Amino acid sequence: MIDIIAVTYNQRENLKCFINSIKSQTSNNWRLFVIHDGINEDLKKELSQEGYLSEKIVFIQHPHRTGKYGHLLRKWGLDNLELSDYVLITNGDNYYIPTMIEEVSKRNEDLIYFDLVHSHNTPINQNRDSYGYMNSILQNSCVDIGNVVVKSSLAKKVGFQSTEFAADWIYINSVLNQKPTIFKINKILFVHN
Repeated sequence: MIDIIAVTYNQRENLKCFINSIKSQTSNNWRLFVIHDGINEDLKKELSQEGYLSEKIVFIQHPHRTGKYGHLLRKWGLDNLELSDYVLITNGDNYYIPTMIEEVSKRNEDLIYFDLVHSHNTPINQNRDSYGYMNSILQNSCVDIGNVVVKSSLAKKVGFQSTEFAADWIYINSVLNQKPTIFKINKILFVHN
């Protein structure tokens, strides 16, 4: 089972698109925890009434707004949620290719990652512009937290310790420092927005 922790703040249509990308997976081997940065009862009610929430999709409201790119919510999720075998940490405005869970579920390494289309204007993207193909490698600025799936026990062991802009890389590097087994799926399974 792959647990997905998605952080969000006042997203509506983007969040619905993300949730639909998870609901559209060809494998049901997932659970989704959407953690909202602060209280937003209207959004929770809307998602519930429109069928976005279920026993597999849980909407959690953090008691107060934390900011910090959602990093404190990632830390809270790793520290407080009962996670199954693997965990994927992402944002509520991203989306996934329908076969992502199926592809990742074929693997049993400690860390599994895959390629992506990245929204940032960066020379790392093949087009050297926004929304370009990123041939992901496990080094700073060449990977995103949303394209890395980690065994939950390992993710909980290292925790999410930073709130700076590069906190995603600090988390991934902390996992790498534990000398995990690693596998790269050479497919684009993720769109970063």
